[in-house]
Amino acid sequence: MNKLILLVCLMTTTNVLASKENAFDELSTTLESMRSKNDIPSMSVAIITSGKVAYLNGFGYVDKEQKTVTNSESLFRVASITKLFTAQAIMQLSDKNKIDLNAKIGRYLPSFRDSNITIYQLLTHTSGLGDVIKPISYENKRTISSYLETVKNASKKNIGNKSFKYSDTNYNILGAIISAASEKNYETYIYQHILAPAKMSQSGFFNGNNVSFRHARPTYKGQVIEESKRRPFDQSFNPSEGLISNVNDLSQWLVLTLNRDSSLLKKQTFIDMLKPRVKTSWGEIYIGLGWQVYSESNDKIARHPGSIRGYKSLILTHPNSKNALILLINSSNTPRWEIAKSITKILKQNNEWK
Repeated sequence: MNKLILLVCLMTTTNVLASKENAFDELSTTLESMRSKNDIPSMSVAIITSGKVAYLNGFGYVDKEQKTVTNSESLFRVASITKLFTAQAIMQLSDKNKIDLNAKIGRYLPSFRDSNITIYQLLTHTSGLGDVIKPISYENKRTISSYLETVKNASKKNIGNKSFKYSDTNYNILGAIISAASEKNYETYIYQHILAPAKMSQSGFFNGNNVSFRHARPTYKGQVIEESKRRPFDQSFNPSEGLISNVNDLSQWLVLTLNRDSSLLKKQTFIDMLKPRVKTSWGEIYIGLGWQVYSESNDKIARHPGSIRGYKSLILTHPNSKNALILLINSSNTPRWEIAKSITKILKQNNEWK
């Protein structure tokens, strides 16, 4: 009898593993086809199933001339996915009573003492601030204080409002508030309190000295964008778009986030961040605290895309089932939503996502 039970268990396990292998083989074939069809030089993908990393893969070449194949550790500029890290840092400091989400930002940034904008409004893109100020080259050495002064002067008439207006400026100011409340510069805080606990050992921010920080070069229609036309690195914009990472590191952080790990936040804080707060201008999508949230067939979805010249990225999660995908791509013209739908369809058809 015991032998029969053991045999049945072994057969079941073998069938499950074979099914999983078939699903991921189909996924790899489909992704490579889509990469080739859309002239994407380099693409990395991570899949998380039931709160565990199930699939990591790279497609194409980070550098075709050097025959450097893309893999799960290939680095990309993740663009606005960075905002999720900034939001999480704000909520960490809120958990420690070092930040009051309803406080006016002048409490932490004296140069904004006359502003009625609150931290909550920055988090939810309801401050009324737009992206009047653009990033400039790192070599110009713009300081955070000079950036904030420029923002303040450009928005003197702004008193905060409740309407949605997505902007990098909101999160760049949040980065300065993180520094003020923690008494550490933004990059140091993110490294010590998020990257290090999540074991994101290869991720970080360009600082002018780490020129060996090799990442996939930005492209458009399969061609590398020339240096003078690339989105510049600007430390003032690190809180909104500056993180350089890979799917291996990001998946480790996302597993902790999906599992509401106490090394990052209180359990209730993870839940609070996903509550719909403000309706966006993107259909039935709402802003939570950092996350963009919506429902599809009674399934709650939380996401954040990223996009700067030559790069597209996406984190899309199903918090209830703890399923998620991560896309990092070094191409401006890429159908990331179509790619995400193809991934989801294959995983559901093969019962990998339920």
